[in-house]
Amino acid sequence: MEKSLPSAIRIVTILAVANGIILLVVGVITLYFVPTIITSQLGNFSNLTDANQLNPQIRSGITTTIISVIFILASVSVVLGAAWFGSAWGMFTAKYWAWLITVILAIITIIFSILSIGDIVNIATLIISGAILYYMYRPYVKSYFV
Repeated sequence: MEKSLPSAIRIVTILAVANGIILLVVGVITLYFVPTIITSQLGNFSNLTDANQLNPQIRSGITTTIISVIFILASVSVVLGAAWFGSAWGMFTAKYWAWLITVILAIITIIFSILSIGDIVNIATLIISGAILYYMYRPYVKSYFV
């Protein structure tokens, strides 16, 4: 007997796809544009009087470190975005693993959003992931995946 898809699962699936889109788009845009902007801005420390006294190698190291951190965060964003799409598919098709993966992704995304808080995108993913986590622990949703 085939299970009928609860409306809460539809909501969670839509939220998972929204999370995936947000995280993928932000990650890709960050990977593409931000390093160029940072290099042009941080490579030229002319506006900072204390930084002008820094050795050029130190300035280069600071720029490289910042770009590396941004690449890591953007890469995590892209991976999380892709994982959300897989999770949404698993939920929609009632795969037994989808509940656990979705809960794990929601927790990771909440942590990632809290650590990266500061703009509307991180606040949006925090709210969406919180809503997903709430729905996943509803008894009728949890029983759907058992």
